[in-house]
Amino acid sequence: MPLDTALIGHWDSSPFDYGVMEASELAFLDDGRGTGTLANALEEDVTEFVWHCPESGVLEVRDEYGGVERVHYTVAPAVPVHATDPVPAVHFEPALFFAHGYARMCAANV
Repeated sequence: MPLDTALIGHWDSSPFDYGVMEASELAFLDDGRGTGTLANALEEDVTEFVWHCPESGVLEVRDEYGGVERVHYTVAPAVPVHATDPVPAVHFEPALFFAHGYARMCAANV
């Protein structure tokens, strides 16, 4: 199934969720596997998934429990909260792993 190479990498919602008590991270691997992490002060919940893009701008994620989510996405620079410069970002509609916006994490942080 087709994968959008623009999604491959590690993404973090915290630059867009400043002041929120939880943050999400996504990792999209080039073999169609990935993880979604929801973290707060008390715990971290990691869910494994497989992913593909059935059509342009549409992402389908099937989690390890059999749940399927289909969301629309755009990959484009965006300015995080309390920042002045845009960063590589992805926006999901509806939210994916409890967040709409994610910034690409630099390779040093992956």
